[in-house]
Amino acid sequence: MDLLVEDATFVTMAEPAGPAEAMLVRDGRIAAIGPAEQVRAAADGAQVVRLDGATVIPGLIDAHCHVTDVGYLAAAADCSQPSAPGIEAIKARLADAAGRTPDGSWVTGGGYAEYKLRENRHPTRADLDQAVPGRPAVLYHTSLHACVLNTPALREAGFADRQPDPPGGAFGRDSEGRLDGVVYEAPMFALFARNLHRDLARMSDDTGSGLIGAAGRKLSSFGISSACDADLRRETFAAFAAADAAGHLRQRIYGLIVHDQADAVPRGRHSGRLATEAVKIWADGGMSSRTAAIGGTYPVPPYGSGILSFERDELTAMVRDFDARGFQVCIHAQGDRAIETVLDAYAAVLPAGGGNPRRHRIEHGGAMYPYLTERAAALGIVIASQPGFLSGLGDGFAAAFPDSCDELYAFASWQRAGITVAGSSDSPVITADPRIGIRDARLRRTGDGRVLGPGERLSAREALALYTTQAAIACHREDEIGSLEPGKLADFTVLDGNPLETEPERIPGLEVLATVLDGIPVYQSGDIVPGG
Repeated sequence: MDLLVEDATFVTMAEPAGPAEAMLVRDGRIAAIGPAEQVRAAADGAQVVRLDGATVIPGLIDAHCHVTDVGYLAAAADCSQPSAPGIEAIKARLADAAGRTPDGSWVTGGGYAEYKLRENRHPTRADLDQAVPGRPAVLYHTSLHACVLNTPALREAGFADRQPDPPGGAFGRDSEGRLDGVVYEAPMFALFARNLHRDLARMSDDTGSGLIGAAGRKLSSFGISSACDADLRRETFAAFAAADAAGHLRQRIYGLIVHDQADAVPRGRHSGRLATEAVKIWADGGMSSRTAAIGGTYPVPPYGSGILSFERDELTAMVRDFDARGFQVCIHAQGDRAIETVLDAYAAVLPAGGGNPRRHRIEHGGAMYPYLTERAAALGIVIASQPGFLSGLGDGFAAAFPDSCDELYAFASWQRAGITVAGSSDSPVITADPRIGIRDARLRRTGDGRVLGPGERLSAREALALYTTQAAIACHREDEIGSLEPGKLADFTVLDGNPLETEPERIPGLEVLATVLDGIPVYQSGDIVPGG
C-alpha cells in the first residue's frame, strides 16, 4: 500500500531541499518527501499515518557487527560486568547454565573483561573446572579475541600443556608452564568457529533461521535496518540464506566473508536483503584483550606488543588477490603496528593517484595516530569504527594506552582529514544499540566518567551521520539507504524524540517506536505504522 507519513519531524540527513513535513512511500521506496501540501498532492489514495510528533530518521546502519554471534551467544550465560562482578559470580552463572545445556553441547558463557572483575584477572581452567566439572565449558572474553577453557574443553580442543604457542595466537600459562585455560587470538577464533559450526549443524534450517531471526529482532528493536556481518562463513551464510528465503531477515545484511572462506561463499547480491561483496581479514588482536599489535609494549597483562597476524608481504599478496577478484577488502586493525602494516599493503595494491574505488576499509582503527591518519586519508581508506567502545571499554583502553589514550578512536581528526568514518558496534563485544554509539561519539566518556580525547567529540549531526550516510558509503549503498530522499528505499526508524536536539546523555533513552524496511515495519512498540 501507499503510505503518507505526516505529523512528524523528519531528519532526512540529505542536502536541504526545503522543509520536510511529510513523506510518501510507494512500492517500498520513498516517492516524495517535502512540504506537506506538495506531498499530499502526490498521495492520492495513500493510507495516512500520523506520528503524533515523533521523529523519523533514516534506518540506522551498523557497519561492523556479528549478527550470527549475537543470535548464537544470546543463550550463553551472561558473565559481563557489572552483572557478574567477580569470578565467583561467573562460576555460579556457568554452573546454572550447565543445567540448561543439552548433552553434546559445550557449556558457554561470555562477556567478561578481566580488568572489570574484582579480582582484576582472567578466570582460569581451575575456576571453570569447579563450576563445570566433567564436561567442556568455555567462557568468551567480551572482545571475542580470548576465551577461557576448562580441562575437558582443553582436552577436546586438542590443547596440551607443553605445546608451543601457535602462529597468530598464544596460551596463558601458570608459573609451572601448564596451560591456565586462557586462549588468545587464532586458536580462539578456530575454536569459536568450530563450536558455532557444530551447533549450527545440529539445527534444522528452521532453527538456524530462528537464530538469525532472534538476532534480527534484537537489532531492529534498536532501530537498526542494515548491518554488516563481519564474520561470514559458509554455515552462517546458509543460515542467512534460509532466513531470507523464509522472509525472516529484518535487516539488509552486507556480509564480510572471512578470508579463508572466500571460495566457499558465493560473492554478489543475492536478494534485496542479502549481499556478500566484501572479504574480512584480521591483521592483529583486540584492544580490550591487550593483543592489538602495537609499537612498544603494554604496561598491563599480558604485556608484550600484541599479536600481528600476517607479515607485510603476506598481507599484501592477500589484498592484491582479493582486490583483483572484485572484493571490497575489510581488515581488522587496532594497534598502530598493525595499522601501518595494513596501510603498507593497501598502498602497494591501490593505483598511484587512483583513489580507492572498491572502498577498502580498516575495521576499528583504534590506535590510528595522526601520522597514520594522514596516510589513510591520502589512500582514501574507509574506517568502520565503534564509538560505543568508549563507554563500554574505555577505562581498560586508558590503562593499556596511558600515554596515548586521548588519541584513540580519533573520529573528529579522521573526519577533518577527509576520511569516511562509519559507525558500528562490533556486537556482541558491546551492545548493538546505536543510541549508545551516538551518545559516545558526542561525549567520549568512559564508564568511570573520564573523557578520552575531548577534542575528538563530534556534533550531533556528525554523530548521527556515522550510522546513516557514512555507514551507507562504507557499504556501497549510499544510492539506496542512509538518507530520506525520493527514489531511495523506504528504510526508516521512528523515535520519540529528535536525536539532533536531545542532550547527549539522554539519547540512549529515546524510545524506538518503529523500524521500517521497504515501507513495512519489522519492529514497532505500538500500532503507529500499518502492516506490522
